[in-house]
Amino acid sequence: MEELREILTGGQSFSWIDEGDCFSATLNEKVYRVRSIDDFRADAFLYGYFDLDFDYDGARAAIAAKDDVLRRAVDAFPTLRILRQDPWIALISFILSQNNNIKRITGLYHALSKAYGHEVEKGYWSFPTPRELSRTSIAELRELRVGFRDSYIMDAIDKADILAEIPALDYHDAEARLMGIRGIGKKVANCVLLFGFHRMDAFPIDVWIRKILDRYYPGVGLEHFDPYRALCQQYLFSYARYLDLD
Repeated sequence: MEELREILTGGQSFSWIDEGDCFSATLNEKVYRVRSIDDFRADAFLYGYFDLDFDYDGARAAIAAKDDVLRRAVDAFPTLRILRQDPWIALISFILSQNNNIKRITGLYHALSKAYGHEVEKGYWSFPTPRELSRTSIAELRELRVGFRDSYIMDAIDKADILAEIPALDYHDAEARLMGIRGIGKKVANCVLLFGFHRMDAFPIDVWIRKILDRYYPGVGLEHFDPYRALCQQYLFSYARYLDLD
């Protein structure tokens, strides 16, 4: 299970819960329980979700050869990969992520699921679709303690159709379109592009990434991380949290 921990619960997805003997998530109208990468290979949906067709071994070798920081990051997280998540789930998840920590984001994600999703298996709820979440209100979201993000979620519900436009847009236009949703800045837009649309040219910069860029890459452009820019970002994010940079 340890090879999965950073991938499933390290900040790119908030769907997964550590149940002790497995990680569980309600996705694709099913409750999945996984213990190893083999469980992802055995299911058609999980196979795509886990991006098993991509040559991560080759990408890791190329990333590790770029510099010592990335080499140490790859050594620390030798199985890290980018999950292929549902765009709507990614949109709301990363709205919830603003000025928040992973534990609390995960709690809010599952509170929304229980309040507005539907029960797929006893005690396990789907993440609400835009239609299901449209039943909510600012007052109800405040009761769930989403904080200032309540109005952002409401605007995202109203503008959920934007997500259908993103695949046809180039990176900059897609980023700008997502930033048309209230409360979404460059960081959240890039998270949605990366984790919801698998746009491997995205590079979300949050407080962790800013610290590690300032410390180890002053004056270095993002092209340094090409052609694996997004995967480099995820390695740096995990490594920055591992270092607990102050």
